[in-house]
Formats: sequence, structure tokens, C-alpha cells
Amino acid sequence: MSGIAALIYEVAWTRPLQMVLLSTTYTYAIIFAAYMAGLGIGALIISRYIHRIKNLPAAFGLLEAGIAVYGAILLHLFNLVPDIYRAVYPLRHNFIFFEFVLYAIVFALFLIPTTLMGATFPIVAKILSSEKIGKGVGFAYSANNFGAIIGSIAAGFLLVPLLGIKGSIVVAGIINLIVAAMMLFSFAEKAAKIVLPAAAVLFFIFIFTAKYDIDEMHSSGYYADLPKDMALDWKTVYYKEGMHGTVAVQQYKDERSFTLLMNGKGQGSNVITDWRVNQLLAALPLLINPGAKNALVIGLGTGTTSGLLAQAVDTTTIEIEPAILGAAKYFSEVNHDVLENSRHKIVIGDGRHFLLKTDEKWDMIIPEPSDPWQSFSSALFSEEFFRLAAEHLNESGIFMQWVPSSSMSEDSFKSFYKTFNSVFPSVAVFANIRENEEFAVPLPPSEFLLIGSNNEIAFNDLDRKFKELPVSLKNDLSKAGIPSASEIRFLFLASGRQIGNYAVDAELLDDDMPLLETSVARYIISSKTSLEVINSLQEFLRENAGKKSS
Repeated sequence: MSGIAALIYEVAWTRPLQMVLLSTTYTYAIIFAAYMAGLGIGALIISRYIHRIKNLPAAFGLLEAGIAVYGAILLHLFNLVPDIYRAVYPLRHNFIFFEFVLYAIVFALFLIPTTLMGATFPIVAKILSSEKIGKGVGFAYSANNFGAIIGSIAAGFLLVPLLGIKGSIVVAGIINLIVAAMMLFSFAEKAAKIVLPAAAVLFFIFIFTAKYDIDEMHSSGYYADLPKDMALDWKTVYYKEGMHGTVAVQQYKDERSFTLLMNGKGQGSNVITDWRVNQLLAALPLLINPGAKNALVIGLGTGTTSGLLAQAVDTTTIEIEPAILGAAKYFSEVNHDVLENSRHKIVIGDGRHFLLKTDEKWDMIIPEPSDPWQSFSSALFSEEFFRLAAEHLNESGIFMQWVPSSSMSEDSFKSFYKTFNSVFPSVAVFANIRENEEFAVPLPPSEFLLIGSNNEIAFNDLDRKFKELPVSLKNDLSKAGIPSASEIRFLFLASGRQIGNYAVDAELLDDDMPLLETSVARYIISSKTSLEVINSLQEFLRENAGKKSS
């Protein structure tokens, strides 16, 4: 029971921290290292004094009561983490030092409960090893691991999705209190009558007075460079703890703007810049392959891309997180009520697993993963995934890939491009925005749209093809500043032939070496965003154009 509670805590505590510290492989490493360090410290301390403890079962019960109380206190402390992160955020330009500071913060946050947890194992092992040391310790270790397995499965698949973070912590705390009661009433009844009521009262006071403030959690993290009052102009109107992440929809104070967040990071919105990208993900493959009959989208997001494609072709969307479906209704204006469209089918599952299990092929495959620096997305940016997708394209099929170029270094993008081009010999690159476009504020090109195919990508007769797009898609494109085919041409950056050996020296991305998971995470933390990629690509194109002309 103690092992079950410990792993419920670990899973539940990870969710709010990854929203604030960013959902990167570094954050998971920090949390795990801090957790394990506390366990080690607790075991080390208690092992030095365990011979002085006369009533070991009662000591075990007291530790469990202490864990329950501090688990409830943590719900209050989590609300302080966004401001602490904002305070240390200026240190991010020194990446290693910044991550060490974050580790120190998490270590301090977890120190008391993990130290108490770590102290429990030597006590139990001592109790059980009074006759046979090896057998007693082995039995304690196996029981603890068995409980940890149950706790991690229960937290990830049941408690957090059904009860949320606060509810999961309540369940873990109650388990601790039950264990404490069993030990104390069995081995120290007088102490039990004093300690247990006090621990229970404190536990429930802290639980009922705790406000797990979702808006506060979303006010920092990826948006720590914004003034806090500006971040708090967005209010959460939908929130769901899913099996795979935390999903939220926030509404701006103008009441017209909505944004979808996954683990604290925006994944799409009805704001023109995001909306345009979703439109282009649907429009570009339709323009290149106007005879397409079906499409596969991996990742529902706001539902905009799937909703627009379903106006023209039979569309299947694979979504791994069921909680996303509840968010889609807030974007019905831009996704055309995609979940109600008879030409659209939603499948809950993992995109790669789905492709591995099916023999079906599509005219268009369009993955819409989260940013590659988020630890759960790297599997959709690898050579193996691109080859798997290519196997499920029809002969004239189109593969469409979104790339957040402004959050990547030149080397990271080159690795991505080389990997993409190694699978798809014919490539075309578009920008989401070009210089000199007329927006309310000047916006730089921040995202690329890559089209891949085994056949030559042709842009012939583009004006006619644009006119034949579904009326709903043309209307949406027009609202986003793309009223005709000429604007599509304006967003075109380069073909694979023009880029040539741009990335010839780059490393390939594969499942064994998911470089983007670490390199882009490091870049986004220390640099946030830049024009490094677009500038390097344009410089390469200018130099090569000069060589050809000379």
C-alpha cells in the first residue's frame, strides 16, 4: 500500500511541474532525479539511527502519516512554482546552470515527502529481516515494487484521468493514513489515538483549503517571458487531465479568441496565424493532388485541418488523447463541427501503432504532432515514422509535415530536413507567413510546411485548382489573407532541387537517436525563438542562385 501511494504521488506531482517547467526530457530527468535523491537521503538517514528505534512498526506508521500531510501541503506549494519559475527564468541563457537551479527547486519541493518515503523501506526491511536477512529484505523489496507497479498504472490510467491531480493526491493520502492507522493501532495504540486524529485533521484542512489554480499554472512555463497580468488575461474554460497529458482551452478577455493547450503549451487556436497553418495543411495537398479521395490526419488538435479536409475528401483522424475531443467544440467555428461531419472518422489511438496495424492507404497523410521538444512527440519526427507513413501512401500520395522552424536551431532543422528528404525524394517547402504581409503587427516566418512525395511535386494550373477548392476552405483562406493562388505562390520558399545539399552533413533522426527531443528542448529554453533557420535557408538559396547564374 505504501508503494502504491508513492507512485501515485510521483505521477500526480509530475503533471503540474511539467506544465510549468515545460514538458521536456530534461524536466522528466529533473523530477525523477529529485525524487530518487530524496528516497536515498531518507534511507541513508534512517539507517544510521534505526538501531535506536524501539518500536519499528509504530515508526513506520508515523512516517506514513507525515507523508499524507505533506502530500496535501504540496497542493498549496504547487501554486508558488509558476512565480518561482518566472523569477529564475532570466537565467535560462546559461542552460546548464538554469537546469541545475530547476533541479534545486524540485529537490527542495520534494525533499520532505521523499525523505519520509525513503525512510520507510529500511524500517520495513529491518522488521522482516529479524530471522533471515536476505529473505526479509527481498520480500520487502518485491512487495514495494509490486505496489509501485499498481500505483503507476492506477495513477496514469485511472486516477488522474478520472479524478484529476487533486483527487489522485487525496487517494494517495488516504492510503497513507490507512497504513498509518493499521500500524499505530496494532503496535502503539496510545500514540494512535493522538497522532491519527491530528494527522487526519491536518490532511483534510490542507486538502479542502487547497486551490489547484489552473490559470496560475498556465501563467508561467512557456509563457514566462510575458508579463504575468497579460498571461492571466487568458482564462481556462475547459480543463481535463487525460491519460497522456493535461488538456486545456483558454479564452481571451475579448471572448472571441480561444487557444488549445497541451501540458501548458499552446497547440493551436482560432487566432489568424495558427488558423492559417491549419488551413494550409489542408489546402496544399488538395492543390497538388486534386484527385485525392481520402486523407489521414494524425492528431486532432483544434480539429481545423481535419474539418477542412472533410469538406472535400473522406478523412480519418487518429488522436491519442481522448480529452482533446472535449476541447474541439470550442473551435467549431474554424473546424466546421468536424466531429459531426459524416465524412470524418475519429479513431482513438497512437498514430504509429495505427499505421503498423492497418493495410489501408491514403492519398494524403498529415501528421499534426506537438512541438518536437515535447518529450512525447519525438516518435513522429523520425526516419522510421516517415518510412512507415510512406508505405501507406497511394502511388500519387502526398505527405504533409508541419515544422516549428523558429524554435529550432539551424543544425536541428538540417537534421530534420535531411531525414525527411531521405524518405521523400521530392520536397516543397512553404512558410506560414512571408515578409511584408499586412498584419496588425509585423510577423516573421515562424513555421514551415513541408510537402513530401515519391513523385515530382507539380504546381501547374494552380489558379484553376485553387478555384476548385471547397467553398468553405476558400472562404477561410481568404479570411486568413490567402484569397487566391498568387498568395500560395508567395508563401513558397523552395523545392528540394533548389535546397540541394543544404543539409548534406546533418545527422539523421531515428528512434534510437531522437536528437530533436534534446536539442530543440535546449534551444527553446535558452533561446525561445529566433529567425536562425529561415535566415540560413534564405542565405543558402541566395548563394546557390548566385552560383547558378555565374
